[in-house]
Amino acid sequence: MKQPINISGLQGVSETLLLTLYMRNLETKRKNGIIKDKKSVEIVDRINYNFSRHDSDFSQALIAIRTEAIDKLVYNFINQYPNSTVVNLGAGLCTRFFRLDNGLVRWIDIDLPKVKPVWDSLIGASERSQYLAYSILDFDWLGKIKKISSDKILFIAEGVMMFFSESEVKQLILNIKDNFAESEIIFDSLGIFLAHNSNLNSGKLGIKAAYKWGIKDLKEIETWNHRIKLVNQYYYLDRHKHRLGWIGLLSYLPMLRRQVKIGHFRFIC
Repeated sequence: MKQPINISGLQGVSETLLLTLYMRNLETKRKNGIIKDKKSVEIVDRINYNFSRHDSDFSQALIAIRTEAIDKLVYNFINQYPNSTVVNLGAGLCTRFFRLDNGLVRWIDIDLPKVKPVWDSLIGASERSQYLAYSILDFDWLGKIKKISSDKILFIAEGVMMFFSESEVKQLILNIKDNFAESEIIFDSLGIFLAHNSNLNSGKLGIKAAYKWGIKDLKEIETWNHRIKLVNQYYYLDRHKHRLGWIGLLSYLPMLRRQVKIGHFRFIC
């Protein structure tokens, strides 16, 4: 029997965390799915919410591809720096800690105060994982991280940056760079066309949120400051083309291929 978890406060952008959670749950249940995320299945089973209105095979595949790609990058970082700190910006109900925990890493989820009661009920803090209740544009959290983090820090912003304006994205990245030299950040982004022409923007998904920022090439972010270096960028449409239908067939077109991507950056001294 489902427990009465109160999610009434999750509206607008915050409601999208339920969408991504649900898609990870569906992909885990799929035979030969791209990812396996038992924690998401467990959480979905505890929430009374009309998840099925968000059913979309294409969105499910894209979120699974994004999850797999970011998991691999985070795994590689943790493998190189076992005692590192991972700071998950706009974390929502992200379950990556449960998939990648090596028994040593410190994990910090940051999201809005209204998300915290849901996070506490469905995930909860542990000895090496905790939740900080902040907007990630309220930079007081930077001081908190300085007090509790290890020397090597990886920041993640998954499904977040596109909801901010370019000036806000720039402000966030520059603040991290100024406060955590030699840290790294991984985030996904949209192309300009998709940012301005999406189902989310049109309201077709029934969520009151819209994308604000898109970028043609993540290499452009290096121009924001000479200490920002792009390690690599990865394109969703290069992976699991058989799951993407006709979009997979068109992914060889450069303009389309660049519409959904992941960037990995390092801040150098």
